[in-house]
Amino acid sequence: MSPFPARMMQNAGPSERRLWIESIVVGLVAVGIIAGLLIAFGSPGSWTPSLVLVVAAVLGWRYGIVKGIVGSTVPIAAFVVAETIRQLLGGDSDTGIVGSIVIGISAALIIAFFAFFAGALRGRYKPRRTEDDQPVRR
Repeated sequence: MSPFPARMMQNAGPSERRLWIESIVVGLVAVGIIAGLLIAFGSPGSWTPSLVLVVAAVLGWRYGIVKGIVGSTVPIAAFVVAETIRQLLGGDSDTGIVGSIVIGISAALIIAFFAFFAGALRGRYKPRRTEDDQPVRR
């Protein structure tokens, strides 16, 4: 008889905190690259900003509903805060601070829908894994 207590085997995987941070960082980097390309090359068309919706769907699929929504809307919140600070420091704008906030909230809601939809599809159709790594059928 062993003097050491028996332990349950744990699945090796990333912690919850790491998944939260990873989803936010991936969202910030992806949307930052898209915004940087738009600033660097001007506005090449109406399809480029819609890549943010693709990023939201990918984040929703990869990280689930809540983490995907947070990861995809944090960059929009950062843009709204930056625009508000720019307007407070004397930047010219036709929309004003309230208009910028309303536009940011509207954009965040649309983006959150795409992340939610992809996360819901993932939750419904991606097979779950058991402890012995076999898919569970409903």
